[in-house]
Amino acid sequence: MSSIASSKNPAMDREEIQTKMQRSLRKQRYKELLEEGAQLGLRAETADPVDTFQAVQKIMETSNALQTEGRIKDRAENATEVLMDAQVLRMSHDVVHAAMQRMGNSEFSDDEFVGVILSSFDSEEGIENWDKLTREAASIFYMAKHSQSLYGAFEHEPVVVQKEAKQRTQRQRADYGEAKKPDTVDKLLKKEKSAQKLNLIFNQILKIYEQRGKEIPYFELIIDPEDFMNTVDNAFQISFLIRDGRVALLSDSNHEPIIRPTTQKETEQAQRMTETTQAILGLNTRKWREMIERFQVDEPLLILNREELNMTQSQR
Repeated sequence: MSSIASSKNPAMDREEIQTKMQRSLRKQRYKELLEEGAQLGLRAETADPVDTFQAVQKIMETSNALQTEGRIKDRAENATEVLMDAQVLRMSHDVVHAAMQRMGNSEFSDDEFVGVILSSFDSEEGIENWDKLTREAASIFYMAKHSQSLYGAFEHEPVVVQKEAKQRTQRQRADYGEAKKPDTVDKLLKKEKSAQKLNLIFNQILKIYEQRGKEIPYFELIIDPEDFMNTVDNAFQISFLIRDGRVALLSDSNHEPIIRPTTQKETEQAQRMTETTQAILGLNTRKWREMIERFQVDEPLLILNREELNMTQSQR
């Protein structure tokens, strides 16, 4: 478990906390748009194309609004938002393409199109006025620029290159058996679930730190007075936040561990660090009960609906 172990580092100001919370909320909103687009993609072949187009339009309007919320500097420092915005655009294109495939040639009729053109350029005697059509076409198309040939008036014959026709070999269709779901998909889904849980915990730490205006005691933060295993899981998740440099593990004047969010400068410094510091923390049921009594914990500070997270994962 790596940590930033200097208690002299400046604490985060209110503006930086708000900026981090806004970034986290925008990423969560982008994720919801991608999930909504995925559901549209599954229904694109059966749903009404007009309804699909309207839903995609709302997704794009929301994505554009999210992009205008952040400053250019924020997007430059957080490439994840730019990537997620591009993913929303690509997803919208795929959904619209699938809906268009279902429509086929739509209701467009070549005969009706030609009839409208003829009716627009017919004269009073019922004769096609091609001069009028020519004037309309000339106003739309531009004349190509003149290009002088390097050969001038020299007449030359191109050299005929004879190519040998290659005989195509008949390929036999390989039998790959029953399609199986790649193991990589399961790994990506587990990684996405872990990232979602970490973001929820980090957002709650930001709010608690902003409300108190000071560092949070480590044991008070992780304790769940009703469930020891939830306490262990909270400690496990916070260790990843410390490793990624998103929160700092410090010690107070009594050498007790405390937690606070890191500043932007500290986060960048932690990402550049190649060496890590390992720390071992002992936690058993006896110490768990002692910390409950010491901090008078009636309800956990970190609220996680673990059943809902597990259910979301299993549905995918």
